[in-house]
Amino acid sequence: MAWRAGAEISDMEFVQFHPTALYLKGAPHFLLSEALRGEGAYLRNSNLARFMAKYHELAELAPRDVVARAITHELEVCPLKDPVVFLDLTHLRAEKIKNRFPRIFATCMQYNIDITEEMIPIRPAAHYAMGGVRTDLDGRTNLPGLYAAGEVAATGVHGANRLASNSLLEGLVYGARAAQTMANEYAPVASTRNHHPNGKTVKGEDRFVASPEAEEFISQVQKIMWQNVGIVREGKKLRETVPMLENLRAKVPATTCRRAYEAKNILDTAVLIARSALARLESRGAHYRMDYPFHDDQKFLKHSVVSGERIRFEPALKTADAKV
Repeated sequence: MAWRAGAEISDMEFVQFHPTALYLKGAPHFLLSEALRGEGAYLRNSNLARFMAKYHELAELAPRDVVARAITHELEVCPLKDPVVFLDLTHLRAEKIKNRFPRIFATCMQYNIDITEEMIPIRPAAHYAMGGVRTDLDGRTNLPGLYAAGEVAATGVHGANRLASNSLLEGLVYGARAAQTMANEYAPVASTRNHHPNGKTVKGEDRFVASPEAEEFISQVQKIMWQNVGIVREGKKLRETVPMLENLRAKVPATTCRRAYEAKNILDTAVLIARSALARLESRGAHYRMDYPFHDDQKFLKHSVVSGERIRFEPALKTADAKV
């Protein structure tokens, strides 16, 4: 929405994938804390063999993006029709696990998995986007009167790969700074009415009507993104994906329910991620290109900035007084 309004968008190629999400049919992709691996949990492939040591010297304690890529590779070579890997805590003391991770224990028990006695089937899942609406360090965007903070904003504080719990820092610090800046500089009186883009008032009950057409469209976009712009990327697929997504614009659901509007926003976000991933000809943090597996600091130790249809790369803002 901000991009369509003319706001600059930054670092959309950096999408972090959590390596260990519960994977069971009928169950939500519940994230299993990385603290489990810190506590000593093992990762095992479909043959029940530990595999992380061949990908990183720290084995299960490797960085999040490394673990996600390692699991992805194990899934690709798995002969099973519906491949998974496993998170194994069965060698750890049961009472300690129950006391240290009560919510994880209770959630898995809802699906008949006692994590103290059984291994947990897992796959990686999309977790956090470092990119978003480009702001300065006080929440200002390039559009007068538009501010952004928290997970919608790209302040640069996360770099190319967010560390655990840094979202709390971002919400508290930059949320407070943006609020103070708005109060000092610009405090318009907002309308309390909901308006349709064509000028008609939207009735509250109409916004939440189910839309099978929108759900099917969203599922199609998600499938394309997971297959072509996921944990491991490659230039040829990215070049095919951008026009593929652009061509879907003509098929955006025409209904006026909330889910149809979300479908349009999801497609625009997907296009921005794919275009940014194609433009960054290197691997850095959460962005990994098989055809460019190394850093290129000379060209790309910078933030990507999307302005309309144009993408450029700029150095990070250096002071709290810097403006977009």
